[in-house]
Amino acid sequence: MSNSELIESFKSFDPNIDFSLIEKAYDFAQKAHRTQLRHSGDPYISHPLEVAKILAELKLDTSTITTGLLHDTLEDTEASKEDIIADFGNEVASLVEGVTKLSKIDTYSENKSQAENFRKLILAMSKDIRVLLVKLADRLHNMRTIQFIPSESSRKRIASETLEIYAPLAGRLGMHEFKDELEDLSFQILNPSAYASILNRIEYLKKDKSNLTDKIKSRILEILKEKEISCKIVGREKKVFSIWNKMQKKQIAFRQLSDIFAYRILVNDINDCYRVLGVIHGRWSAVPGSFKDYLSTPKINNYQSIHTTIVGPERQRVELQIRTENMDIVAERGIAAHWSYKDSYSLIDHSSSDPINVTWLRDLVDILDSGATSEELLEATKLEIFQDEVFCFTPKGDLIHLPYGSNSIDFAYALHSEIGNKCVGCKINGKSQALFTKIQNGDEIEIITSKSESPSETWENIVTTAKAQSSIKRYFKKQEKNEFINLGKEILLKTLNIDKEIAQHTLLSLVSHFKKKSNEDLFNSIGRGYIKPREIIRARPKNKLSFFSRYRYRNRKPRKIIDLPLEIKNLQTGIAVHFAECCLPLPNEDIIGIQEKDTGIIIHTRDCRTLTRDYNRDEWITTTWKDTKVDQLFSGRIKVSVKNEAGSLGKLATIIGNNSGNITNLNISEKSNDFFDMIFVIELNDLSHLNFIIDKLKENEIVSDVKRLFID
Repeated sequence: MSNSELIESFKSFDPNIDFSLIEKAYDFAQKAHRTQLRHSGDPYISHPLEVAKILAELKLDTSTITTGLLHDTLEDTEASKEDIIADFGNEVASLVEGVTKLSKIDTYSENKSQAENFRKLILAMSKDIRVLLVKLADRLHNMRTIQFIPSESSRKRIASETLEIYAPLAGRLGMHEFKDELEDLSFQILNPSAYASILNRIEYLKKDKSNLTDKIKSRILEILKEKEISCKIVGREKKVFSIWNKMQKKQIAFRQLSDIFAYRILVNDINDCYRVLGVIHGRWSAVPGSFKDYLSTPKINNYQSIHTTIVGPERQRVELQIRTENMDIVAERGIAAHWSYKDSYSLIDHSSSDPINVTWLRDLVDILDSGATSEELLEATKLEIFQDEVFCFTPKGDLIHLPYGSNSIDFAYALHSEIGNKCVGCKINGKSQALFTKIQNGDEIEIITSKSESPSETWENIVTTAKAQSSIKRYFKKQEKNEFINLGKEILLKTLNIDKEIAQHTLLSLVSHFKKKSNEDLFNSIGRGYIKPREIIRARPKNKLSFFSRYRYRNRKPRKIIDLPLEIKNLQTGIAVHFAECCLPLPNEDIIGIQEKDTGIIIHTRDCRTLTRDYNRDEWITTTWKDTKVDQLFSGRIKVSVKNEAGSLGKLATIIGNNSGNITNLNISEKSNDFFDMIFVIELNDLSHLNFIIDKLKENEIVSDVKRLFID
């Protein structure tokens, strides 16, 4: 294509484009891709040129169209970001880099990386929405030429990714033309037989009813003209994938498929929309349940229209959409049609002036910023982009969009996370209702809160919205963290043999040594067992250690027989001795030794399952306890089943500490709505000391069961 032909082709889309920059970008891209070919055999430049044309047709700004021409240069050619900055400036270079990063994200991988890739996708599109618009245009042209990809598995993977990710995203942005075409192109690859069958049915119905559709259109025009309403009627053929979805939802067969045509009535203003509706319903009967008013309550992607189905001329069902011409542009092009060109295209600024409602995307960014895991973000993303909506109101009349199936708890969290955390009840249309009551279109909801209340963990299984689920998880993570912080502080005090507050210089030294961000971060790591007491003692400034701490540490470190109260038959000098981790034997119980090559003597309890299962009796070494010193400590392990309520961990730690036990490790093994299991490793004197602590724990009402834990 010559440059003059290039300019003329773009003028047809938008005469206000900076053609000198477009021409420069075309020359740059053509040079960069000069040796490359598409799967079809066409020069590679044909692809970025078509992407740029799609963006120009959307009437996007010159920088976005330029990005369309350059979007593959960083990934597929020797061009660098510095080259693009030098010729086109920082804005275009940043957009090209954003699209390049987006192209490297494999959103359809079948492993855990899919979740992390979703995180990158959401972050990239939230920083500058134009990056996603270029990516959608890129994907649309690639789908239009997908038949040239030789590998069937690759075609199906790309089509699945398009159908599951990019088409719903286009729909959420209100870009219905993109969405419909992406869906049909994908469906043709994924289910070619169903696609062909529906297409044949459409062609048959078109021939069979061609005269009837003209009659319907003429009759509606005639009636509206009589009422002096100026309008334009556009016939609209339903898309193949849309028809397939309808067949699946309504469980209807091909032969029952008749309403494949709809009519769009375009008028000058909103008043005319309602006038047309009145005239139509006054002349023909409306099908019950078919009327939807998206003028007064627009969809979350800013879609506005009146929908109705009538039993029209010739007793034929006719679907109608009534809207203004401006609404029609937004309905087809969505966010691309009415994006206000600000200094920044970021969606993170929470501006209230955006022409398209993108709160769903901001909610995802909030979830990302709150530290949610990649898997949680993936789940939230799917919740946000795949669900239908209900519309409801606050007592002040503010409109709230929620996914279909939401309840009053979802509504509370949509207002604010703190309102959700403190809600205790609700009124729907003035009547008190249970919090889990499903919301219906048009409901007015009042949330009742209490400062002393907190969410229930069962709510996570009741709510529908990603925002509510994320807020509930975040609340309980914070509560759990606070418990570990308190436990960690208590362990640190006991380890350092301190009864009062820990000196600030000691804390600063430990925070620095363990590379933590704060005192709370240090306490949390100790409470969770990531930092062991022996590591703390080693890390504390040496001149600050008490005599007791140094003595206890010195007694625990060696594993030589002279330091352990053991009598081992025929023990050779220099052999190391260890206590088995599976059973953690304690003084005053029967024990057996096993000699392991390169390890030494391993001491087990006599009833240890590992001992009886893995070793013959002729390998057993007779071993007995000698008298232990008062200050010698040994490790024991217990499993505690405890009520799932705030403060449980702190109560258990207090009982253990008050009875001279020192917690050195903690794990939460199983968790349910009512109870969860904690596994403690405790330093104590002997078996009777362990049994005494077990008895004390059993006396507490929050404890369901306590037992010594052996590991197979």
